[in-house]
Amino acid sequence: MKYIAIYHANLNYAYLTPDRYEFVIRHAYEMLIDTMAERFPGVPYVFEASGYTVEQIARRTPDVMEKLRAAIDAGTCEFMGGPYAHPMLPNFPEEDGRWTLQFSNEVYERHLGRRPRSFWNPECGWRSFVPRLVADAGYANLLGDFEAYSRSLGPDGQPQRPEIYDLEHTDDPAFYNFGFNYDLPGAEPAIHFPFNRIRGLEPDRLRMFLRTDRVAQHGVRYFMGMDGYTIESYVELIRRYSEQNPGEPEGALIIFADDAEYVGTNGWFRLKYQNKPDHVFEPTPDSREKLITLVQRCLELGTLTTLDNACSSLPPLAQEITFDDDSAWHGARASTWASTPMARLLRPWQDLVREKLHAEEEHLDPAVRRRVWYHLTNSYNSDGQWPPTLPDAPHFVHPVNYRYCFENLLAAESLLGGVDRGRLATDPAATLREILGPQQELVAAKARSLAASDHGDEASDGRRAAALVDQSRAVDGLGEPNGRILHASEYAVRADALVDARRLVGGVDIEQVETALGWEGEG
Repeated sequence: MKYIAIYHANLNYAYLTPDRYEFVIRHAYEMLIDTMAERFPGVPYVFEASGYTVEQIARRTPDVMEKLRAAIDAGTCEFMGGPYAHPMLPNFPEEDGRWTLQFSNEVYERHLGRRPRSFWNPECGWRSFVPRLVADAGYANLLGDFEAYSRSLGPDGQPQRPEIYDLEHTDDPAFYNFGFNYDLPGAEPAIHFPFNRIRGLEPDRLRMFLRTDRVAQHGVRYFMGMDGYTIESYVELIRRYSEQNPGEPEGALIIFADDAEYVGTNGWFRLKYQNKPDHVFEPTPDSREKLITLVQRCLELGTLTTLDNACSSLPPLAQEITFDDDSAWHGARASTWASTPMARLLRPWQDLVREKLHAEEEHLDPAVRRRVWYHLTNSYNSDGQWPPTLPDAPHFVHPVNYRYCFENLLAAESLLGGVDRGRLATDPAATLREILGPQQELVAAKARSLAASDHGDEASDGRRAAALVDQSRAVDGLGEPNGRILHASEYAVRADALVDARRLVGGVDIEQVETALGWEGEG
């Protein structure tokens, strides 16, 4: 069996602030490139990065960019492309997607001297136009998600994989669905061979290879050191899904297709799974040894290859593949990213800007038109509107991530001479209450308890925290008259006050997450 490891690099990441960019580049991306070059010369791997991420690497760490280029030129690293600012492609018009892919391709040509052949579709989000969009941008290969495929209906309205659909499909718009109720045989061809018949495209115009969370999520948790997710359990899982049917040619298996930041740092894993929102993008010193051990164990089982090699050299499966519109990886929906409070606040403003751009496009200077499209599509960055705020998971968007979306959207609007914001029906104050309110309640309750303490320091911290919560709640007169927009600074001052209050009270229980992966055992 051949094995594929795909490392997805994204500096436009939730809770990753620009002052930590170089840290992440050095501890994750450079460590990965150096380790593969030093310990496994000639062993292939796949490194993906958005156009924005490539620009930041080139600007902040040109020496790392040189190492990346050398690995690509040597043929050991396949570079994989993606949209410029990591938007969810299904959540915006197809035309907008064409622009963000163009901006990325131009960055790749400028800094890497080539356009990639394989495409990373953020969150594997699906709309029927996505494969056409990717193929038209010059890509030959597209990464897909097995769980989304196996829980989708075919063109005849019937489940593509009824044996899996009946056990795993749900209409519940959960953000994560790792309940693998179907015991998938290890010799499943859909995770070993590419598809070359993608609905909506001519045969062989684009090839697709599927990742599966059954394997990839175990890899993330292995690197994060979660209980039960050891190298032995990981290798046993890889071995299980390396089985093949009698008479089949050798296939391939994607063993890792997730954030590169989890290999060298903890990303935002501690926030998501361990209720530690202040412990993100910290070093994980054992990542290098874990990477070495993983590669060594895979080489004992078979060989490593690239996505492009697997797609181009392995025989494609005969059946056509499609996905439900609005599907995404992890059992989620693409619209989940479009329905967060920040997304609902920004979308009407984005639509106004696009409407004016279309109305005036033919009269605009081409350079101005291009710049408007650049800033508008940058404002779609998914992490500037994520995570969602839920009653049982009251996280909120980091001010730095929101600022990126806000400032790009404001720049696009300004280049057009403004839009009629009076047409907006959005309510920034209501959005703030929706985003910050649940955590404000948790922090305020703990602050009141501390304020009543007999211990002077605790009582003082409680009173200070209560005052900060009140400060974060102050929304009267928010925003300019008829503006209907939430300025980044207005959001930041309130979000930062709440964070300070939360730290003063020693933190609060924000979320409890089920960490086990289906049949694989307790995490």
